Amino acid sequence: MSDMPDAARPEPDDPAAVARQGAALRQGRRVDESVRYLSKAMLRHPGGLAIRYELALSLRWQGEHAQSLALVEEILAAEPAHKPALYARVDTLMQARDFDAALEAARQMLARFPGDPAALAKKGEALRQGRRVDESIRHLSEALRRHPDNLPIKHELAVSLHWNGEHAESLVLTEEVLVAAPSHKPALYARVEILTRMKDFAAAAAAGAALSERHPDEWQAQLRHAVALRHAGDPLGARGIIERILARPDALQPQARARLRVEASRCLTDRGEIRAALEAVRAALKEAPGSREAVVQAIQLERFALDHTAALRLCDEGLARWPDDDGIVRQKVTTLMQAGDMTGAQAALAASRHPHADLWIGLDLDLRHFDHARGRLDEQIAKGEGLSPALQRLEIRLLRNEGRADDAHARMLAYWNRNAGSPEAAALVVNGLVSTERIEEAEAFAAGLPDALRDHTAVRRALAHLALTLSDIETSTDLLIEDARHAPSLLDHVRRLVAAAGRWGFGTAPSRAVMARLEHLLAEAEHRLPDFTLGVLRAQVAMGTSAWAELLTRTGRACGQSPRDIQLLALKARAQFETEEFARSLAATETVLSHNPADVAALKLRHELFFVFGDAEGGAAFLIEQICSGALPAEHWIWMARYIPLVDRLTGLREWIARHAALQSPDVSNATRLARYFLRHEDDPTRLAPSSYPRYRPLSGEDLHDLFAAAEAGQSEPGTPSAAGLIAWQLQGEARADRAAWLARAQYATYLHRVIGPRNVCRDARLAFERSDAFAELEERMRSRVPTLIVGTHLGIGNLIFRGSYFQNTAFLVSSVTRHEDLNSNYEIILPTDRLAAARIVKCLKGGMSVFSTPDFPAEANTKAGFRSEAAGSLFGVRCTLLDTVPKVAQALGVPIYWMQALRSGTDVRVDVRRMADALPDEDTDSWAARWAQDYLDLLAGVMTSGADNQNFSSVMYRYLMLKKDDLSLARHNYESTT
Repeated sequence: MSDMPDAARPEPDDPAAVARQGAALRQGRRVDESVRYLSKAMLRHPGGLAIRYELALSLRWQGEHAQSLALVEEILAAEPAHKPALYARVDTLMQARDFDAALEAARQMLARFPGDPAALAKKGEALRQGRRVDESIRHLSEALRRHPDNLPIKHELAVSLHWNGEHAESLVLTEEVLVAAPSHKPALYARVEILTRMKDFAAAAAAGAALSERHPDEWQAQLRHAVALRHAGDPLGARGIIERILARPDALQPQARARLRVEASRCLTDRGEIRAALEAVRAALKEAPGSREAVVQAIQLERFALDHTAALRLCDEGLARWPDDDGIVRQKVTTLMQAGDMTGAQAALAASRHPHADLWIGLDLDLRHFDHARGRLDEQIAKGEGLSPALQRLEIRLLRNEGRADDAHARMLAYWNRNAGSPEAAALVVNGLVSTERIEEAEAFAAGLPDALRDHTAVRRALAHLALTLSDIETSTDLLIEDARHAPSLLDHVRRLVAAAGRWGFGTAPSRAVMARLEHLLAEAEHRLPDFTLGVLRAQVAMGTSAWAELLTRTGRACGQSPRDIQLLALKARAQFETEEFARSLAATETVLSHNPADVAALKLRHELFFVFGDAEGGAAFLIEQICSGALPAEHWIWMARYIPLVDRLTGLREWIARHAALQSPDVSNATRLARYFLRHEDDPTRLAPSSYPRYRPLSGEDLHDLFAAAEAGQSEPGTPSAAGLIAWQLQGEARADRAAWLARAQYATYLHRVIGPRNVCRDARLAFERSDAFAELEERMRSRVPTLIVGTHLGIGNLIFRGSYFQNTAFLVSSVTRHEDLNSNYEIILPTDRLAAARIVKCLKGGMSVFSTPDFPAEANTKAGFRSEAAGSLFGVRCTLLDTVPKVAQALGVPIYWMQALRSGTDVRVDVRRMADALPDEDTDSWAARWAQDYLDLLAGVMTSGADNQNFSSVMYRYLMLKKDDLSLARHNYESTT
């Protein structure tokens, strides 16, 4: 007190003056000094209730709630009707977040002062703070009816309505308060907040400016103005206000400085400056470790920085300080889910007394527990209170997973009609229309969106998705790059950009442009993102480009810093698999699945590891188990399940198929679907026309050359993990080269299949293919409409590049309808599973058409009762049976069979065309079919051993060899040396 003027220094025996001086120090933001001064005064005046009361308030300002409450209780013990102390008890309990006790204190106050307007207002506030908002509204509405002109009651009712989402009604009451009392400070504050929640950010900023002008020396008013400016899209201006307050010479309390630093952190976050934002919030926590606001902001920032372990550490520390805090529990569950730890999220939710219905339902959907999600959602609907926006979005997602597409679409449009100004709603509609392939509707909807919505990050990403679906890779990239410049997290942007480049084809001009812009984006981000974050983003690029050695290094480093991140561990497991660290990959994959049993990538990797370790039966049984449990979505398992019938040693499979296929139920189970799929029933999903989206532009000759040239670099989009490469390399025999280099090149060849397969090659593309007399002969037959049968394989780039350019008057015998609308309309597509396939082939041939087939699919996969084929031969010492449709038709009609296969070596392509041997006169059909099959299998073996550039690891023939080799030696190479 040495700096206090003598005239202002109270006499030691004047308790009232001492109390006033202590209050003045507190109001002057000299709270620590106020506490010291009043504490000493209490020693001189132990019975001075006024001094004790002011000390209780100063301690509360310090955040010392327990000490403050103790003094309040001492006052009330001495004077039970001490009204200021009764109010202080309620306020202090609310600040200590003991809302039940605060409500009880408010009731006691009302019992002592029945009908007192101030007590009624305080009870309404306590109800609201205790999350009993509806009850608060009813109580305050009744109080306002009894005291229509009471401003505290009217203000508290406005705040409760605001908390309940009734912002317009809240604003009306707030304006009434301000008309009656223009300087009503709580109402001035509330108006800024209400307008912000109404998303009228310009009006909120103006209200914030008015508040700060009226209270220029009050840091809380300046803070509220800054918050409004940030929401209005001016984080730089908002941060300037914060920095000016922090630079003031007058001292602020640690809690106040912490709040300001948290807001500065939010301003930096809105600019995407996560490194600086983390520094700001850490400074806030250092000044006020007990600041819940700072803890929550730090958790969110660590998530943006992709350091989920650091975020979870903060969650655990927060819950130790505030047990079962509703908001921090939510932060922890959200972090666990983003880290891929679904079982951890389940445990955290189960341990909380709060309902968190939206988190439970979202978790059920992620784990594909659709029946659980439906039960929880129906419980919410039964309450009759209406679903929150979050629950409405989850309902739409659930309906889609339940196969109720029309209901989901109707709910989605209804959601948009209720939230037409919401960016989240607009993004939901665009993404929903694209995912259901209502592309024209999506285009029309997007075209009608106002610029204010189109510039929002959620909408911008949805529009990028739409553009890529329409093959407008340039617009998609522009949207993503623009959105990423100030985004707090770049993870989604990086994944999308590298996937777009890979989908288009690494090496092509559009792909090179995307990757160059992605690299520039990451370089720009180096100053604003933590090093750990940049490392994780680089790991995502390595994953998207199949840079397995780099991925292993980066994920090893990242997992060391963030061991609780299951998503990072899943990436590491894939890198270990691709670098042949199989034992480590298995251990990591098992850990991933223990935390997320529905992780599709981990399920696929675990399935493939069975084959690496020579356990075909285990792999088949595992796949059946995952299909029947619902963990694997149908779009994934429907193609993986093709090999299961080939496992001779899988006992009881045929009985299992027969039993489940015969089940009749209105709700068809996955087991029934799988059994019927094996039997090739008419509802076989592979018979359905595949998606015609994304719409890919045709590949030019330049594109093809660029794709082939990129093989030298070996950059490729990762496919499904497969052990096929290990077998393929073993088959090369004496031609084997360095295994790592050979496998990398072969993986790129497989990738070319995925790139070229969905596209057509431009008809005017000048392809420098080597021709032959046999090729010219075949072209002439096709042009002259002379009936011809043609066969090739699924290996190499095969005949993908010939479909639109060179095949004329041709029908295709393929396992599924192609995704090319022009091929489907200009060519005849015949499915081998069609019972009339042979008849349709005959009809095409007699009509002067050629028929092309790739029969390298083992006929044993057909599980129909009574099926048999004599087209059997030997492939690398393994008996292999093919469908005998082609040789039987050739013999019956006397039509020749041509072998046609494009083989690549670097950027050069030659076309291997030869006329296969015809059936001998009077040769019996079975002998002829077997002889033809052996000729075909010999040609197939030649392609399989023709080098890395002609591999296709997605070919089922590699898995067939792996399953049929008795010792599985091809799959069980000496991996132990690498582990």
